[in-house]
Amino acid sequence: MIEDIAALIPAYNPDKEMIKVVGELVSEFSNIVIVDDGCDESYGKIFSEVERLGERSSITILHHEVNKGKGAALKTGFSYILESLPGVSAVVTLDADGQHTVSDTLKCCKGFEDFEGKTKPVVFGCRDFKSDTKIPARSRFGNRLTSRLLKLFGNITLSDTQTGLRVFGRDILADLCAVPGERYEFEMNMIFELHDMGVPFMEVPIEVIYLNENESSHFNPIKDSIRIYKVFFKFIASSLGSFVVDYALFSALVCLLANRMPEVSIGLLNLSIDYIVVSTVIARICSGIFNYCINRMIFKTRKKDAAGSGPRYFILWLAQMLISANAVKYLTLWLGIPAMVTKIIVDPILFFISYKVQQVWVFKKKDE
Repeated sequence: MIEDIAALIPAYNPDKEMIKVVGELVSEFSNIVIVDDGCDESYGKIFSEVERLGERSSITILHHEVNKGKGAALKTGFSYILESLPGVSAVVTLDADGQHTVSDTLKCCKGFEDFEGKTKPVVFGCRDFKSDTKIPARSRFGNRLTSRLLKLFGNITLSDTQTGLRVFGRDILADLCAVPGERYEFEMNMIFELHDMGVPFMEVPIEVIYLNENESSHFNPIKDSIRIYKVFFKFIASSLGSFVVDYALFSALVCLLANRMPEVSIGLLNLSIDYIVVSTVIARICSGIFNYCINRMIFKTRKKDAAGSGPRYFILWLAQMLISANAVKYLTLWLGIPAMVTKIIVDPILFFISYKVQQVWVFKKKDE
């Protein structure tokens, strides 16, 4: 019997699969916590049957009066374990619908216990979305898309972002209770928060189980997908917002300064000041300040890292400005199209490259 790891199951209108799951868990775990997330009264019989299984292990059922969401149920479970189970050093979460086998649950727990690093990892029980044909097409597509977005915007590598089979150390449970999100988006928010905290990730391969095309799932493809993917919107808004500020100022300055820039005499030379370069510099100063402030919040730069991020950002900003000014200038001359059109071609590419450089270099934490 495992005494130092508690099993936590968030449940909303579960079917009889939960009875089967708990019936197998009681042979392995001394502490099982189930959160009734505002289930309909008709499901009381299932919870009563589950409660009667607690002969060999302690089964605790916590209740929400109304449905609050999976994230809220997990937080309720985490809080209870922190307050009432002092002997528990970790928590393994699994779904109530039978998608996670007890053998896979034990594999994930073993991976957590055997880890030899200084900081205990979060263990993810990961399904193979690349080759396993048992996974419904929409689930395979959604998870692979989310994994790629996570890598692109968060620099986080995780093959199964939506798995409910996870193992958390007790020392991070209080931090997880403070993570925003009450429904399915909470699990995605956790991933970002854990990454920012420097907690290592471990993947353990698990069996793929989809009962009756996953019809028992309460995941709403539209509402819950929006909740999950809005996590990425802040990253997109950062670069998009910076581009809008930069482009608006650049366009206004180009209209104001075109054919009005004075000539400067240096000895026998008469040099005309290029209005495209001047417009680019002024616009980039303003958008650079905006971009630095926003991305410093997004990447959650800590005080000990802030001193280095400023100079690094200035180097990146200067290089980006010089490339933009010259690219817009010469493409405008070569293509014979207005500078404002050329800038739409050049700068979105530069802003995307800049974002990735900020992610892996400018705002990189010292302990990464």
